[in-house]
Amino acid sequence: MITLSEFKRVELRVGKVLKAERVKGSERLLRLQVGFGDVSKQVITGLAHLYPPEHFVGRSFIFVTNLEAKKVRGELSEAMLLTAVEDEDNVVPVIPEKEVKAGTPIM
Repeated sequence: MITLSEFKRVELRVGKVLKAERVKGSERLLRLQVGFGDVSKQVITGLAHLYPPEHFVGRSFIFVTNLEAKKVRGELSEAMLLTAVEDEDNVVPVIPEKEVKAGTPIM
C-alpha cells in the first residue's frame, strides 16, 4: 500500500497529442509530441503494433508528467501515456470523459 501523500507525488495531466510518428527501425514504437498547456514534451510509447500514428493526433489522453526522462532506443521520453492493459493485444489509452484544456491536472 502507498499513502495518499505518496500518490500525490505522481503528477497526472491531460495532454493533447500535436504530432505522432513511427520511430524509425521499430515496429512497436511511436514518437508523440504532446502539449500540456504552456509546455510540450516528447513521449515514446510502444503501441505502434496496435494503433497508427493518426489515431493519436489531435486527441487528449492522460499522462504521467513528472517521471524522470528516459531514453528508449535512443529516443528521449519525457512522460508516460497511461493505458488499461488486459493483455499484449488489448492495450487501451486512457482518455478524459469530456474535453478539457491540455495541462489540466488529474486528481
